[in-house]
Amino acid sequence: MPRALARDNRSTRRFQEKTLFLSQTARSARSTRSARLSRRLPAALAAASLCLGMAACSDDDTDADSAGNADNTATAEADAGASDASDADLTFSEGYVGAKDADTMMTAVFGELTNTTDEDIHLTRVEGDLEGVYEYHEVVDGMMRQTDDGLVVPANDSVMMEPGGHHIMIMENSDDIEAGDVLTLTLTAEDGSTYQLEDIPVRVQQSAHEDYADDNGGDDSDHGDHGDH
Repeated sequence: MPRALARDNRSTRRFQEKTLFLSQTARSARSTRSARLSRRLPAALAAASLCLGMAACSDDDTDADSAGNADNTATAEADAGASDASDADLTFSEGYVGAKDADTMMTAVFGELTNTTDEDIHLTRVEGDLEGVYEYHEVVDGMMRQTDDGLVVPANDSVMMEPGGHHIMIMENSDDIEAGDVLTLTLTAEDGSTYQLEDIPVRVQQSAHEDYADDNGGDDSDHGDHGDH
């Protein structure tokens, strides 16, 4: 065989071998990329799904928080409105507390309660910011006694609390209650409504003596005198 032909044959084989190698390498690379893509695609899809799920949950939580905050705000505003309405429903005028010294254990609160609503307001409890026991009292036939069932202020009407009639007693108080002091009362009605009577002034008045009658009509020497009331 001529040398030139042999060289051509060797060149042809080397070219074919290179071509086959490059073809196999390309197929292997494509296969590897496909395998990697196959492995990455589910992971990418899963990650995308997770992100979407988290975003949806975040939106739901945000919406729920916003709704909850709105509900809380509405409730707080409703409660505040109810409190304001209650204070307007029952007003207190010409009010004062009888001054007393530390040796006198009781005094009384007087003034006019006015019900501005169309329904009776039945007061069953009273509390104050001074030490002592607070009760609704009345005077019947010159005898002072605790009322059986609180105090009713009729619809669109008033009750005058005054010496010789209805009043609020402050008992078991061993402090000086002096002119210039102030008292805040919280009145609670039968239905749970509360009414604030704020900054009721203390003033000195002429002493008066009233007998206290217990539930059986007898005298109770512990309550025979309202002090300065």
